[in-house]
Amino acid sequence: MTKPVSTGYTLIEIIIALLLFTIGGLALVSTSALIARATNADGIRERAGRIAASRLEILRIECQRAVSGRETVQQIQSEWAVTLLDSVRIRVVEAVSYPTSEGRVTVRFDSLLPCRPLIADTDPRS
Repeated sequence: MTKPVSTGYTLIEIIIALLLFTIGGLALVSTSALIARATNADGIRERAGRIAASRLEILRIECQRAVSGRETVQQIQSEWAVTLLDSVRIRVVEAVSYPTSEGRVTVRFDSLLPCRPLIADTDPRS
C-alpha cells in the first residue's frame, strides 16, 4: 500500500505567510505616511522661500519708496525691515516663519539690494 500524496499547504505555512504579508504591508503604509509628511513640509518650505524672494524683488523695484512691513499668507508670516543706505542701495532684513511638525521655523534673510534706475531717471543724452 502506498501513502496518499498530499498537496497544498499546512495551516502553519498559511499563518506564517499571512504574518509576513501583514508585516510587509504595515511597512509600506508607514513609509508612505513618512513620505507624505516630508512632501508636505517641503511644499511649505518652498512656498515660504517663494514669498521671501517675491518680497525682495518687490522691494528692489520700489527701492526709494520701500518701507518696512509684515504680511501673512497661508500660515506663512513674513516681516521685513528696510534701511535706505544711499540712493542706489537698500538693506532689507526679512524674517519668514512657517509651521512644521516640530513647531514654527523662522528663516532670516539679510540682503543688500541695488536700486533699479527708473526710466524717468535715465537721461538718453548721457
